[in-house]
Amino acid sequence: MIYSNSIQRKKQIKIKTSYKIALQNAIFLTQACLRKPLFAARLASEFTRVRVLRHKRLRFIDIAIGYACNMRCVHCSSSNFIRNDEPQLSIDEYRRIALMLCREGCLVFHFTGGEPLIREDLEEIISVFYPERSAISIQSNGLASTRERLLSLRKSGVDIFNVSIDSGIPEEHNSFRKTEDAFSKALQALDDAISLGYSVSVSTCICHSNLYSKGLYEIIRLTAERRIWCSFNLAVPTGNWRGNDKDILTPEDQVFWRQLLEEYPHCRIDMNNNWSRIGCGAVKEKIYLTAYGDIMPCPFIHVSLGNLRKESVSLIRERGLKIPEFSDYWPKCLAAEENTFMKKIFCCNRESEISPIHYTQVEWMRNHITDNDKNDIEGNT
Repeated sequence: MIYSNSIQRKKQIKIKTSYKIALQNAIFLTQACLRKPLFAARLASEFTRVRVLRHKRLRFIDIAIGYACNMRCVHCSSSNFIRNDEPQLSIDEYRRIALMLCREGCLVFHFTGGEPLIREDLEEIISVFYPERSAISIQSNGLASTRERLLSLRKSGVDIFNVSIDSGIPEEHNSFRKTEDAFSKALQALDDAISLGYSVSVSTCICHSNLYSKGLYEIIRLTAERRIWCSFNLAVPTGNWRGNDKDILTPEDQVFWRQLLEEYPHCRIDMNNNWSRIGCGAVKEKIYLTAYGDIMPCPFIHVSLGNLRKESVSLIRERGLKIPEFSDYWPKCLAAEENTFMKKIFCCNRESEISPIHYTQVEWMRNHITDNDKNDIEGNT
């Protein structure tokens, strides 16, 4: 059944936009501020530096702490990142990296994987990222979540718990995740986190085949009922979906999901979370750290701009900002909606089974960076 008619959707979801939902959106980080005065002070300071002084400061980082997982999701790309001949980042390396990131302005550390909850040392890793003055977030499928573990993580400084649910129909979610009871486990993790005082959201992958489905609107309904965020992740042709064009959003789909954000204000997409401007925040405000130290523009653009084992985060960001697509706030998701960019980048990725590829392997990226370096040198002579 297609749920594309606005009246049908509202009748099915049976939820009205309320001030409580709007308030939840407004106070998502306020909860972290209330329990962490040092974070509140840093947030105010960075806001001033960005909005008043116009500094280009980092806001957010995805940190993949490994690629082991307890599910076998249809769209997974984690296996492409595994390097059997190279050690993953150590605690000491994370400690050094955390200091660099804080100096660059990073306020929110978002731990992902694979599945981060299967790491027994997750709390130890969190401890080096200055949890008393940072917002700590975790992305989980919920399968390994228990109330006891959530209590432990809460005590270690975690503020935000994000659960991945790809359909509000249990059988569809279980099938997509190729895991029995995936839906019930995710829902239990969600409700446990809410009861323990976390700021909570659901992340859901939207694609051409599910955008108008009952499964998506059931997710919108269950998040609205719980007064939590519903975060859209747009389908990208990477990992197991490499070369998959049938699930990529069409121009009509791109208009439609934006209409959903207007209709349901508890629904969000990352492009709306920037300091001020709507658009792609890759490199400007957010980056992705692999388990081996590579910095990518975002989780879905599998190109390394440099490695924090060898270079500083400021140098890597300076390099990335020389690429036109990352120098400004692109109005569309580059990895999921901008066809010209997608063709240029994913053609390069398809030539390699290992992610990420280095930017020097991407000719147009390398040329932009090299040309800008030449201009910088000439401008200083």
